[in-house]
Amino acid sequence: MECDEIKLFVVRLSEDSPSASTGVKLYKLGLARRIGLSLLTKMRGILLDPYAQTPLSIRDRELANSIVVIDRSWKVLEKEGRMNIRFGYMSRRRLPFLVASNPINYAKAFKLSSAEALAAALAIIGCFERAEEILSKFKWGKNFFALNGRFLQIYMQAKNAEEIEKAEDALMKEVLERGEGDEGEG
Repeated sequence: MECDEIKLFVVRLSEDSPSASTGVKLYKLGLARRIGLSLLTKMRGILLDPYAQTPLSIRDRELANSIVVIDRSWKVLEKEGRMNIRFGYMSRRRLPFLVASNPINYAKAFKLSSAEALAAALAIIGCFERAEEILSKFKWGKNFFALNGRFLQIYMQAKNAEEIEKAEDALMKEVLERGEGDEGEG
């Protein structure tokens, strides 16, 4: 699958302000398409799910005819937990350890915006230029690569989910040893 052929989708649950939603901005700019939850039961591709056990890796590129992010509030997600919905033929994947550059969750591990999540997924499966294109639409977008560049380079070199998990464990241990506030630098 060529990078420009991968379709990006946003499922918007409207739990926060549309002006604060990076997913809304992406579909307004034509970089992603908005879909409803019901369509997920009929689709094939990758569903970015923070609760999935398997991390996304380059090996998932063959599944990536589409990448879907569920655009919802982290506050609501933490309160309500995982959605109990069937996603049909979608392959659930979580993103490995990365830190947010968006102003709402700046430097918080794993709390990426929808745009950051889609860009990270594209980078990990080898579509770095397309990832840069997505984040170029946000003032803070370049900072995502500054904070996570080293992490993304390591994840991009991993051949499968097992190598991603080993790299992720080592990187998280390193960040913890260095102390808070240094996430992603290096």
